[in-house]
Amino acid sequence: MEIDLRPIDFDADVYHVRKAVELVLHGPDLYDPNDKKYKGRKPNFEVVMGKSPAGRIHNGTAVLRVAGDLGLRLIRWCRDSKKNNIVVHGRALKVFNAHRKVPLDVKETLEKALYIDPEQDKRRTQMEEQARLVRLRIAQVQFGVWYRPSDSVASQRRTFSVEYEREFLSTSAAYISVVYEHKLIHIDIGQRETEEVNYLVLVKFSCIRKLGLGYDEFGQPFIIFDLFTPPNFEQESYNNRVPEGIKRKGKYKTRDRISALDDAHALIAPYAHHLRIVLANPEDLVEFEKICHITRCEPRPIRVPCVDAIPMQFFSQLHLYHVQRWIKTMDWKVAFQIEAYLRCGLLNTHDLLFTLHTPIEQVIHDYGAGASELLRLFSEALKMRKVDESPSDCLARVRSEHLTVKPLQLTQDHISCHHVIVTPSRMLLEGPYPTQSNRVIRKYQKHDSTLTERFIRVEFRDEDHLAYRWDGDVDGTWFLQQRVGGILRQGFELGGRAFEFLAYSSSALREHSVWFVSPFRDPEEGYVTAEKIRSSLGDFSKLLRTPSKYAARIAQAFTATDRSVKIRLGEWEEQPELGPHTDGVGTISPELAQKIWEEKCRNTRNLRESRVQPSAYQFRFLGYKGVVVVDHQLEGIKMRLRDSQRKFPVHNVEEAEFEIARSFDYPNPVHLNRPAVMALDNRGVKTQAFLDLQEGAKASIYLSNDSSEEFRKLLVKHGLGGKFHLAFILEQLNKLGLDFKHNVEKKTKAIRSAFFERLLRYAMNHCLREVKYKARIPVPHSYQLVGVADEGRAYINEGAKEDDVFTLKEGFIYVCVQESAHDPPIYLKGTCLISRSPVIHPGDVQRVYAVGEPPQNKLCFFRDLKNVVVLPAVGDRSLASCLAGGDLDGDTYDIYYKNPGLLPTIQAKPAKYPPGEVWTLEEGRGDATVEDICDFIVEYINSDVMGLLADRHIVIADQSKEGVFDERCMKLAALCSKAVDYAKNGEPVDIYNNLPKLLIKFKPDWHKAEVTGARELDYYESDRALGYLFRNISLHDPDKPIEGFPTASPGSIGPLEDAISCALAPLVQKTLNAPPEPPEAENRQAEELYADFVCEMRYICVTHTLVDAPDVRLTEEEVVLGTILANCTQSRWRSDRSYRMKLHTEGLVHDIRGRIVQSEGTPTDDEFRAGLPCAWAAWGWAQHHRDDKEFIESFSLIMLGIVLDCLKRLGGLQEA
Repeated sequence: MEIDLRPIDFDADVYHVRKAVELVLHGPDLYDPNDKKYKGRKPNFEVVMGKSPAGRIHNGTAVLRVAGDLGLRLIRWCRDSKKNNIVVHGRALKVFNAHRKVPLDVKETLEKALYIDPEQDKRRTQMEEQARLVRLRIAQVQFGVWYRPSDSVASQRRTFSVEYEREFLSTSAAYISVVYEHKLIHIDIGQRETEEVNYLVLVKFSCIRKLGLGYDEFGQPFIIFDLFTPPNFEQESYNNRVPEGIKRKGKYKTRDRISALDDAHALIAPYAHHLRIVLANPEDLVEFEKICHITRCEPRPIRVPCVDAIPMQFFSQLHLYHVQRWIKTMDWKVAFQIEAYLRCGLLNTHDLLFTLHTPIEQVIHDYGAGASELLRLFSEALKMRKVDESPSDCLARVRSEHLTVKPLQLTQDHISCHHVIVTPSRMLLEGPYPTQSNRVIRKYQKHDSTLTERFIRVEFRDEDHLAYRWDGDVDGTWFLQQRVGGILRQGFELGGRAFEFLAYSSSALREHSVWFVSPFRDPEEGYVTAEKIRSSLGDFSKLLRTPSKYAARIAQAFTATDRSVKIRLGEWEEQPELGPHTDGVGTISPELAQKIWEEKCRNTRNLRESRVQPSAYQFRFLGYKGVVVVDHQLEGIKMRLRDSQRKFPVHNVEEAEFEIARSFDYPNPVHLNRPAVMALDNRGVKTQAFLDLQEGAKASIYLSNDSSEEFRKLLVKHGLGGKFHLAFILEQLNKLGLDFKHNVEKKTKAIRSAFFERLLRYAMNHCLREVKYKARIPVPHSYQLVGVADEGRAYINEGAKEDDVFTLKEGFIYVCVQESAHDPPIYLKGTCLISRSPVIHPGDVQRVYAVGEPPQNKLCFFRDLKNVVVLPAVGDRSLASCLAGGDLDGDTYDIYYKNPGLLPTIQAKPAKYPPGEVWTLEEGRGDATVEDICDFIVEYINSDVMGLLADRHIVIADQSKEGVFDERCMKLAALCSKAVDYAKNGEPVDIYNNLPKLLIKFKPDWHKAEVTGARELDYYESDRALGYLFRNISLHDPDKPIEGFPTASPGSIGPLEDAISCALAPLVQKTLNAPPEPPEAENRQAEELYADFVCEMRYICVTHTLVDAPDVRLTEEEVVLGTILANCTQSRWRSDRSYRMKLHTEGLVHDIRGRIVQSEGTPTDDEFRAGLPCAWAAWGWAQHHRDDKEFIESFSLIMLGIVLDCLKRLGGLQEA
């Protein structure tokens, strides 16, 4: 209801009235916190001040809006006693029933939304209003680059080269302001009276490296930006005209993203993005400085002396032409590196054409085929060079450090791949990096190994390298069609080669990444183009009316896979489906499974012998995809697939390779996450249950500094240090009686390693951050396993008696897990929870019963299956489909076991959504072409809203009293289901007309980004479980040493006198049956290995950062652990960079290990025996230099891992 309030003092504002009303409505007379209807939340209300015709802030009246019976209770309360009043500025207000209904949208908000303190709302509103009032006139806008004149000294300041400028006093107009809400600086260009288009330059706070203010030599005030990434450019028609051929996504979409302000700016925008603003009025500089401080602009502006701004024309068309003409004379891999220097802002054209032209030509001459490798390392050196080092001196230093260079020796399932990142204004070049191969590339690699360089990865990202996100009034359609669509359809030239769009894999599309290829001549197939490759993959004739499905089927061939055995015609067949329960799953015989595993072990060096042979594989085979699981009733070499696995036919093939996308040889642990916590919280799970699990996780993190065994468990639980075999190393050292601390009772000696101490605190910081910002909490006794079907019904259908076959009933599952071949199998029996991420709908978590070990007296399909979850094959609907719309083509499921506190008390039926429509070409149009696939990619990037929907869902669930059962959340769950299928069916989610709004503009405190200095005024304290979990974690500074951890100071322990060397020396001697050569301070093989190792480590540390800046690099500890600790606003970007860094690290470690223990596959005992003395000598050499060489600790770690590996394989550790 609505209630009129009067008379209100004219000096009082809406916040004074709200505070006065709050004291009454939330007081003990009207609010009972134990009343179930409030669900523990204070009642919400809204105050609307009456408008004054006299220009005052109000007319002395206000309307109070409340929900439910609270309004009537307030009126009765006021009438019950003269002392019961709402008092504003000492004046008691009169309360009248207005007999009006509250607007429906306001009523819903009041009933469900959390109440926000008016003081917090007031402070934020005041900041927003202050920022809007400051709009300063601009005289000039200049874009350029920073450089140091060749004749400058180290102490001299950098100079700003103006590559583009535009004046705004005599023609047009431009203004600068600060937008508090969006954390950006806003430059507005254009005059409504004389121009048709308004241009915007938007500089996000997060993109500013340094912000300087000052006056030039003529007294003109300037603002100068040193930017991490270019600003965003947008345009808006003053006359509301829409770009030709574009239909607006929503009625409020009025602006378009653009790549440049005009044609002249477009020529230099790919190379020069730093910004300089000259203000029209000198006094405005102080105003700008003030508003930056008020709005908490980070970084804060600083006063700087005069900065020279000179038009050098580094990136004029003439200079760029001469660079292009030069690089076309080079080998393509060399040309790629030269062009990367320009596009990544490492060098300018003057550097290349004059300073470095001759030195680079000399490198090409002297290094031959290795020139591109040296120039790749030069790019890393350029990023990290000191102020007083010129580019030519830097190149000379790199040459002196690398007299010879050679690329990493990768496995046969990896290639060295060049990467291109296309942003709105730039084309950035990276790599080459190790990348997992696929069916197509392996095919041509077999014909000619050099052909792999013809395939490159191209990613489409925003300027800050994050995925595209549009503000509420920005329509990205026209921009993406021009920028992304233009490159996809027309291709591009790079280093003198023309590249054309080829295809994508399904996982790559989610990262907005695709494959391009430069046409080439194959020794067996002749001239090969992108179209020829696509046509050779299979028969897609039945898919040519549905472009998205056509592209998705082509994508199968580009899935990152490992090669395996070849299967001949006659060794595989199709079998009937078991209703909806076998979607995506087939079977293989034990003999074939054994062959696949043996081949994988041969191809994977250092695959642990303790691994459990998988019961299931995710695979690609001809036009089939999905999972195959071992059927112990099959004999010989046999694979039985299903129609649901056949996505397209491949004709006239006698033999084909079975490709492994993933092998399931161990159970993954289950971790809670924010969506799962929110769903379970709203289904009756007590907050304390989550806090207990979190306390257990915190305890395991903090206890990890007590012993190496606890640290090892932490590494395994959180998947850290795997590429350097860190958990294995700690396990073996522990068996040797070595630990972090000396313990007389346990007979352990302290390792006293400062490096292990740093690894420990970095790992602790990583784990605590995951728990705090993702609610990623390990759940004990629980497992994440791939789903397969119970094939027992197939036995019955093929003639077996039903009473003789043990099958799963509806609501029952089978799970048997085995961590390693040395561990006993564990059969789960009893009530469990099963779910599949992401949990969006409350019914995505279901209660099931695990049957335990099957009876011995019956035929049972799953008796010997391990590390899979077997789902029943009975009922009208598959259990997999009840769990966030899952299937059995590789989906993994979380099994919560022995955690009764997590069992929901509120039941929820699984969601059921009708099958989505499939985008089909209209009648009269021809079949789908590659242009249609390109159009689909553009639309996919524009409509990739899964992250937005999931985030909106969980925030509304926190704000609403109804939680995930709120109708808005239910609607978002349905939209998420549609978004998941978008890549396959091609039908986008219309968020512009269907996206539910947040109930309030404030977000829960757990939603704070990891970045430092989050504005408290933007958040409220959440009363959900997620809020308590978030506030229950404090992060530790990873650079602060751990108190009480014993470490040795540099130089205090002599070479080979450390605890590890003393423990290993006698074992090495005994294993080799002769004393090895004593490790020396000089060892040529070790020095060569180290030199190659350290240069690649430098490259990894510089190129896999989240921010492309000269003073940002990863630490040695981050690389070893496989994590990136820098703050990031998009976790998906960090995950992508971490994955690439780990893949790169894996290639480096594989290369170094392979040069010590030389083997074509899994090493033999003789090969281990030959490698042991080499590894021991390299370990000893490293100990002589542990205090004076960069990255020596991680190099030592590899050698230590090899020594321990050799000793274990040769039985040497059994003597310990």
